[in-house]
Amino acid sequence: MSEAAYPIVSGILDLVPASRWAFARIGPHGDLALVFESHRDGKTHRALTDELKRQRQEVPTGPRIAATLGQFGDCTSGVTLIFADTRETFGILTLLRTPDFGSLTSSEITVLTLALHAASDRLAELRLQTPTPITAKPKHQPTGSPSEPPDGAFYVLDADLQIVLAWSSEDQRRVASTGLHSRIAERLPLVLEESVRQLTAGWSSVSENEPGIGHPVPFLVIQTQPMSGPAGFFVGVRVERYRPPNSLTAAVARFHITPREVQVLKLMLDGQHLDAIAKQLFITSSTVQDHIRNMLDKTESSNRSELIARVLGWNAAPSHERNRPSRSSAVTPR
Repeated sequence: MSEAAYPIVSGILDLVPASRWAFARIGPHGDLALVFESHRDGKTHRALTDELKRQRQEVPTGPRIAATLGQFGDCTSGVTLIFADTRETFGILTLLRTPDFGSLTSSEITVLTLALHAASDRLAELRLQTPTPITAKPKHQPTGSPSEPPDGAFYVLDADLQIVLAWSSEDQRRVASTGLHSRIAERLPLVLEESVRQLTAGWSSVSENEPGIGHPVPFLVIQTQPMSGPAGFFVGVRVERYRPPNSLTAAVARFHITPREVQVLKLMLDGQHLDAIAKQLFITSSTVQDHIRNMLDKTESSNRSELIARVLGWNAAPSHERNRPSRSSAVTPR
């Protein structure tokens, strides 16, 4: 897989496991160049070509998430993501499941929808293919093509991190218009749940806990908030698209971040782990940790989540300037 597309597709696969999957980038004339697949059987290229044609018969332009329309061997359910903007189609990804995997859950579909738009933006920025001329727009936009990216999803988790409440403005419209059927999710996707677990590891009671921000995959951000109600203690979780700033120039100037630290920071924002950052920059993991410690000191951050929040402008005040007690929110689980 091309280096540019790898973090995007691998991040999606980390979020939503599948029995089979295939990703292809799409050239300026609509031709498919197969980039990555889980099973090499000589049939995937044709299957993806047919799948793209079927999906575009339903919705001619724009990003799309929908039930897979083609037949793929022994898989009984699947979802297709088409990465695009209003002018170009950048790629197609199919995630297919056999009966033992079960159908997609509602939380998996929600994060896939967020990933679709974030990844489409990212692929457009990376210019994976040559821009094509603007073609005439259809007279009306079909129902299944979302014109605006979703604004996020909100969950309330109990002490065991099981979902007790979930809300997303996209849920009903998406299911009604794209043929996607899902099970009600009992838990967040494993990668997101692990991020929530890390952000709440030190929590003991609502009055002592502070909100946290995590960046578990390159295209998603999660925020945690302590909540309480008559039934006990809960964790509020908001999942949103990662919207990177146009530039880190302001943060570099404000916090006096060095060029080498900027390189480390950018890779952190792409979701890279310490060893991967060290390998790409040809330095040791301990040196990467030194750079991170320096940035923590410069930004007066207590951890990496707070560092990311501060350089992106999500949290303007350092830890010691914020009010320590956090407000409790009443929750009534259904």
